[in-house]
Amino acid sequence: MFPTLRVSFTGIRPDQRYAVLLDIVPVDNKRYRYAYHRSSWLVAGKADPPAPCRIYAHPDSPFSGEQLRKQVVSFEKVKLTNNEMDKNGQVSSELGLEYF
Repeated sequence: MFPTLRVSFTGIRPDQRYAVLLDIVPVDNKRYRYAYHRSSWLVAGKADPPAPCRIYAHPDSPFSGEQLRKQVVSFEKVKLTNNEMDKNGQVSSELGLEYF
């Protein structure tokens, strides 16, 4: 996924185990595309109807609280698709993301 999503955690218990999940939800009713030459997102029209929810579990999950306190978790290997019937573990992009 580009741009890459990286998260860090604070205030967690080091002796607990945590599943790290990614859920992508629309923030408005617009479609966006990423313009590499501008390094910014641009409005590209009206969004598609909402797709079914797909939650992506980080492949290294579950993490210990101690691991999460010491590292940044990256979702750089997430693959987005507009195919709602995808069975390959890709995240269905309700956002209508386009990359140029």
